Amino acid sequence: MIYYLTSSQNAALMQDFLDGFGSALARRIAVVNYQSLISGETARVPTGTYVFTSFGQSLGSRTPPSDERKRVHKLHAGLIRHLGPQRVLNDPARSLRRLDLLRALHAEGLNRFTAYRAIERHPDMHFPVFLRHELGTVWKAPPLVESREAFEAQVDGLKNEAVLAIEFCRTADANGVYRKYGCFVVGERIVPRHLFFSRNWLVKSADIVDAAAVDEEMAYLSDNPHADVLRRVCKLANIGYGRIDYAVLDGVPQVWEINITPQIVNNPARDKPERQAAHAKFAESFCAALEALDPPPTRTHDARV
Repeated sequence: MIYYLTSSQNAALMQDFLDGFGSALARRIAVVNYQSLISGETARVPTGTYVFTSFGQSLGSRTPPSDERKRVHKLHAGLIRHLGPQRVLNDPARSLRRLDLLRALHAEGLNRFTAYRAIERHPDMHFPVFLRHELGTVWKAPPLVESREAFEAQVDGLKNEAVLAIEFCRTADANGVYRKYGCFVVGERIVPRHLFFSRNWLVKSADIVDAAAVDEEMAYLSDNPHADVLRRVCKLANIGYGRIDYAVLDGVPQVWEINITPQIVNNPARDKPERQAAHAKFAESFCAALEALDPPPTRTHDARV
């Protein structure tokens, strides 16, 4: 059994998948609210495989966030102790989030760009940069800050440490088209999710859907060309479940983030007919990865953590 641990506001992300493409796994995956496990001093949890998500945000209770974090960390440590690390994906204390991940990837020579806390006013920053909050999702492209002078004017008086300055990495092809690749990591497997095309540098959806784009996306889903590099990225980030969003520059993936609470399959009925095959192909591979994630248990008793 796989236990998908999440906050109440994000439970639908997995449940929608189980109600649709993942219906064959509905009896093998339980969507579990953290509150049901951390409300007391101890919790009895059944043997299985546990996937930690949503641990960078409030869990929606009246408990102070610091106490929530302590209890989630204690739960994680107890599961590792009783079940072993192979059955516990993601670490609320050690999995790298956006800023630390981008810095680590740059230090490893994988990403050509890096990120800083805006209030640092780091002297080595390369322009242009864009500003964004460390948490959450950005739906509209922020303006590019082209110079040190413009940056100083924007951050003058800024005290919010959660605002990041991220170096802009231009990955458009010769025709001005940007590609956004998405892959899921599920344990040891890398599962290609989508390939979006757009003329906007912040690619949020498949804005260009023609025969060439559809063919390229389907080839990407079949070939999984960046699996080895992305596996290395996930090991560096200490993340075993999530969606890796990235572009490619000179053949090398440039990773933007690993979303540990991703949408799995948006309602395909709302997408363009040409992309229906891509949804179905991903869902088949994703289901196979989830099945492989949960081998027969070595113990059958419940563990108290």
